[in-house]
Order: sequence, then structure tokens, then C-alpha cells
Amino acid sequence: MERMDNRLLDFLSGLDHAESTGEAWRRTVAFMHGQGASQFAISMELDSADPLFMWTFPPWVAEQYVEEVFPDCDPTLAHCRVNVTPFFSGTAFRHRYPDLPAPYHRFLEDLAANDVCSAVSIPVHGGSDGDCGKFGYGTALGAGQFEGFYAERGFTLYMAGTMAFNRMRALVKRERTPQIGLTDDERECLLWLSRGLLRNEIADRLGLRPVTVRRCLAEARRKLDAHTLDQALANAVQMGLVEP
Repeated sequence: MERMDNRLLDFLSGLDHAESTGEAWRRTVAFMHGQGASQFAISMELDSADPLFMWTFPPWVAEQYVEEVFPDCDPTLAHCRVNVTPFFSGTAFRHRYPDLPAPYHRFLEDLAANDVCSAVSIPVHGGSDGDCGKFGYGTALGAGQFEGFYAERGFTLYMAGTMAFNRMRALVKRERTPQIGLTDDERECLLWLSRGLLRNEIADRLGLRPVTVRRCLAEARRKLDAHTLDQALANAVQMGLVEP
């Protein structure tokens, strides 16, 4: 267990330093596979006009899902919108849900053909816009074996998936947002302001003169089109320019 905990800590540390969605995704997939998951998926902004799906499945599986299952025929999405508990699915758990729509039954067969007989979908709530999201992973195990697998590794995979989802959500927002040309000093001053430091304390920490910190914050406020520093800081966090 100690070895697994160390691997999780190493993964979370690397994830925190990922500078792109692609890098964070590659790190996450490698970790999930190393923990015994045969496939992994993240779905975010599911209530928006432009949802984002990241899958390890072949592209045709994702395309068929979007065309035939999402959003009206996906019971996992309906579950995740109003719950925080996991939803177990896959052909191994199909007996639990006798009234599943036919398109979803076909989707489960496609998953089984790609080494997923048992899967779990986990809701992720708490984004700044309250949008629904989820992540999930699957294995080729039968229901009984999967329950043992989940009991042993579920917490580790939950922590990894949740942190990966949140990191990628922040990176996606940053990549989709028109970039504001903050300098390194302006960004650093906003960062430490968000962590509760006063201007003089920021100056000491960054090795700058207090007048330079005041100028950096004023310039950041102008670039972020904010009337106050509080508003500038809120805009910077929402745009993913600062992660307090």
C-alpha cells in the first residue's frame, strides 16, 4: 500500500506541473493503465454547447457514442448530473439495469469488444460554472472480480481521476481563453495576492521594490479590464491565469 501511495503522490506532483491538456492526459492514462484500468475516459462541460470528450477508446467508439447515446440515452450522465456516487456499468453489470435504452446496450457491447466488461463512472462537480462532468475507467474483469479490484484500488483511482479532471479542466479553460499578456512579474504578484500576501510581503518574497509591485498589480488590473484588484484577481482565476 505504501508503494501505491508513493506512486499516487508522484503522479499528482507531475500532474500539477503539466503545462498542457495533452501532457496531463498522457500522464493520467499512463497512471491509470499502471493501476490496472484497461480504458479511461474524461467527459467535461457536458451541459455546454461544446462538450469535451477524452477517451482511450478507438475514435469510432467515441463517434458512435456521440451520435447515438449522448446525451439522451446515457444513464451514467443522468446519474452524474444529480449524484456524487459512482455508477457501475459494462456488460458485467447490465443485469442491474434491465430497462437501459437499446443504443446504450449496443454501446456496452462496443466497450466489451475493447476490453471493458466492468466500468465505473464518477461524477465531478464544483466547477466555477457548475457544469456537469465525469470520469471513468474500465477493465475486462467480471462483476465479482471488479468489485474486489474496486475495493482495493478504488480510492487511489478516485483521487487520481478527480485531480486529473480538475487539472485538465483548468488547462482547457486556459487554452480556450484568449491569452492576456501578463508579464511574469504581474502574474506572480497576482498569485501571491491571491494567497493573502500584502504588497510589501509580495515585494519581499519576489525581491522587488514595493513600488514595482504596485505598478505590476495596477498594470494587471488594466489588462484584465477590472475596476478593482479583487475583480482583477477573480478574472485571472476564472481565465486560468492564476491558480491560487
